[in-house]
Amino acid sequence: MNFEEVKDLKPQKIGEFLDKSEDGEGYIVKVSEDKVYELAPIAYYVWDLCDGNKTVDQIVTQISQEANLSVDQVRDPILMVLDELKKASLISM
Repeated sequence: MNFEEVKDLKPQKIGEFLDKSEDGEGYIVKVSEDKVYELAPIAYYVWDLCDGNKTVDQIVTQISQEANLSVDQVRDPILMVLDELKKASLISM
């Protein structure tokens, strides 16, 4: 996933949050009756920000500000999470 190609897209989350995992470390998201995923905290956080209104650029900027890190430090990891969420059909771009 190339930032310049996706920065203006507005990802939309798919599925619904069900519960935290038994160990309390992950988040359970249901896409359909036969598709349920356990997301790591950062993946869940990025997924939750995908409201269809924020652009990828805005999501990266918001996370960098909240984490007190530069945009350069968070851009690639966030793009990797978005790519994995897309592959799992948890977001549409």
